[in-house]
Amino acid sequence: MTTLARVLPRIVVVVFLVVGCSRTAAKSGDTAVVAATDSATPASSTPPAIVATPDSTKGGATPAPSSGAPPKATPAPTATPSETVLTGRVTVTGLASDQRTMLQVEGGTPTTLTGPLEPELRRLNAATVWVAGAPGTGAPNASFAVSRYEIVSIDGSKPIVGVLVARDGSTWLAADRDTVKLAATTPEIRAKVGAKVWIVGRRTGSELIPQSFGVIREP
Repeated sequence: MTTLARVLPRIVVVVFLVVGCSRTAAKSGDTAVVAATDSATPASSTPPAIVATPDSTKGGATPAPSSGAPPKATPAPTATPSETVLTGRVTVTGLASDQRTMLQVEGGTPTTLTGPLEPELRRLNAATVWVAGAPGTGAPNASFAVSRYEIVSIDGSKPIVGVLVARDGSTWLAADRDTVKLAATTPEIRAKVGAKVWIVGRRTGSELIPQSFGVIREP
């Protein structure tokens, strides 16, 4: 009995130590598993924010047009069966006593302009115009009888053409399609009332502020 009493405490201690070691090993194994699981899992489960790239073709401000942009081209008229239409630059050649009004068509030879409207076209030297009419006899495009015309541009700008009219103490330009009031006119313009002129300027509503002008036909 004495021997058994002495041995039991030691057995209990050994059992306690074995059980304790088993629990420690289990805890160590649990920790390793958690550590492995954590290393394989992203730090955050929140999905990354999607950054939208702005679409340059939608919602953007429309750029302002350049003030130096060329004017819109005047379409050439539809020619009647008896007409031919040419577009080119007016040039005046020869001496003062023997001048000729020519139309220089791009890529072609100069054509001599004739007809009742030739004096008006002569005043439009260096302007780009289209003319409608009939070619003359002789060499191809040697001459061209003009029945009507329109100014395409003068120094790169599209002018308004009409007759100057005095009304209610102001000067107006009676054009083919409408009549506009001239603002800030000069004595030179007011002196040409009754003349057919071209005017390049800035239009605001029913008023036109002239910037340059020329006489096509005297009063």
